[in-house]
Amino acid sequence: MNRIRSTSAFVFAVLFAATAASAQDAAAPVAVSPGAAFEVSSVKPSNPNPDPANPLSMIALMLPQPGGRFTATNTPLRLLIMAAYELKQEAQLVGGPPDLLAAKYDITARTEGGKTLEPKELPPLLRALLADRFKLKSHTESRELPVYDLVLARSDGRLGPDLKPSTSDCAKADEILAEQGAALAKGDVSSFLGKPRACSVSTDASGGPLNLMLRADGQEMKQLVEVLSQFTGRAVRDKTGLTGRYDFNLKLDLQMVLALAQKMGANIPAAAANIPQSDGSSLMTALNEQLGLKLESTRDGVTVVVIDSVEAALAD
Repeated sequence: MNRIRSTSAFVFAVLFAATAASAQDAAAPVAVSPGAAFEVSSVKPSNPNPDPANPLSMIALMLPQPGGRFTATNTPLRLLIMAAYELKQEAQLVGGPPDLLAAKYDITARTEGGKTLEPKELPPLLRALLADRFKLKSHTESRELPVYDLVLARSDGRLGPDLKPSTSDCAKADEILAEQGAALAKGDVSSFLGKPRACSVSTDASGGPLNLMLRADGQEMKQLVEVLSQFTGRAVRDKTGLTGRYDFNLKLDLQMVLALAQKMGANIPAAAANIPQSDGSSLMTALNEQLGLKLESTRDGVTVVVIDSVEAALAD
């Protein structure tokens, strides 16, 4: 059970990062200058030896934090580029030296004035950092790739029993995410397991390894879309027509959880190799039965980033 809880914590970190990257404050958006850049930034290769006191030190984390700060720890260059260009699947990033793209970095950055960093402001700031510190040059193309459309599963439009309109006031959702990010960066996962606090996401392993649950409070459909993109490895488009914020519970497919945690750098217990491989059907079933939603497979033109040149960043 301890191993499953640990794996659940790793996966929550991934889901939290995805949620933080897509969440937006309910207030009017703040314009981001095309020339925006972090005021201060530090880039260095990650320590290959994880901190035994911090169970999350071996997994990639990209977190906005209070005071206009942003941290990335143990994060492969590939994931930094994908976050900077808001790519949802690995097939959207083409080219570049494989070894360099797999190299992991720790980044500490701060915005001018110390204003809490809104998630929508992060991609242009990361693009500027990559161009400056990694000398990244790239161009975009449109290519046809498989995608999923998230739609209502029932013809009468009824939602599932575990998807309900939220009553939480999430006007300060970005600040809540920043506070959670600061705690998670210190290795504190206790508040992210079990029932979520208002306007947050958590994982629950109390039901055992075959009953891992994702629990969410006050989340928009775009956050669910980000989570599903992480699990399926495809871009997911919201075609539900649902607006506003929702509370939901979703059973997680264990093999997809372990595969995602491994992709993000977690050490998976050897015993996990004996768990039958999943075809993703349990996730599809949970979506249908619990939330009244489904994923429809299709193909569409998707923006692809082609790396023209990139260099290893010099350590500070």
